Amino acid sequence: MKIKLTEVPEEGRSYVWTTKTGEANAVLADIVGKNPYEAEFFIKPLNSKDYELTGRITTKSPEVCSRCGNDIDFPVSEKFHEILIPKQGQPRNGKYSKVNHVSDLPEGGPEVSEYENMVFDMGEYLHEVVALAAPFNPACPETVDGKPSDCRIPEEGQPFSYDEAMPVEKPQSPFAALKNLKLN
Repeated sequence: MKIKLTEVPEEGRSYVWTTKTGEANAVLADIVGKNPYEAEFFIKPLNSKDYELTGRITTKSPEVCSRCGNDIDFPVSEKFHEILIPKQGQPRNGKYSKVNHVSDLPEGGPEVSEYENMVFDMGEYLHEVVALAAPFNPACPETVDGKPSDCRIPEEGQPFSYDEAMPVEKPQSPFAALKNLKLN
């Protein structure tokens, strides 16, 4: 799961990790369940400290449909492009202590990940990629015509709502207790 960056040749190295080869089985088990995965990636040194990581991962993540409550295997197919840099110290008043806002990120450019002691934890990185791919409201996959295939509650362009008739009770006035109050 951990890649020694000192062992990556100058021309770079390709990696293919799958469920059968088993490099990331343990770290991905909680997020992909029994679903197979395939990760292909390439690491190339840019200079003596920085590396470029490109690749993709395809798998399925067990989720619960937000419409019907069925258990589904949500398809994940994510590409990634990272620049790997040595971990930076971040003292409280240091120039790198400012947290970047999401709006500061350039569109389509590479992201930045840090490594320590010339070792990059690729298993944890792949775990994060799959975890971040899960949508906030997963839903059953849609068919060609745009309708959910397995969902018991098709959306068909309508917002989902649940309307149950509630019993109507006229609340007692809070001042009703004052009616029986006698002042001397």
